Amino acid sequence: MRYCSIASLLLLMGLGLFGCSSSNTNNVDDSMKPALEDFGQFLTTLAPDGVKPPKKLEEFLPREPMAPIAAEHLRNGKLVYFWGTDLKAGGQSIVAYEKGTDTTGGWVLLEDGKVKKMTSEDFAKAPKPTKK
Repeated sequence: MRYCSIASLLLLMGLGLFGCSSSNTNNVDDSMKPALEDFGQFLTTLAPDGVKPPKKLEEFLPREPMAPIAAEHLRNGKLVYFWGTDLKAGGQSIVAYEKGTDTTGGWVLLEDGKVKKMTSEDFAKAPKPTKK
């Protein structure tokens, strides 16, 4: 019985250690990944219809039902979009990102439509769209 108690204690202590890390993406809110995926899908549907990406929030709002998950986050500022930026095959520039990614790491939407986590260091080095 004593060995079971010691083994249980060691197991709990070991599990506690797995949560400790110095990575700056630990505080990333995984709920932003679906929002960025939703927004990427929204951008994908615009080109076939001959519609240009929105250049400001007011242009996005009439199309809000096309990106219901992303819409709330765009309105409250948790999803940051480089307005007017479109997806591009093979592109690696950041199109949109989770607020705070520049300081603590987070989720980003790239021009090629992929959503991935980045550290703040990777975010700083990643290409961003140029203003038109």
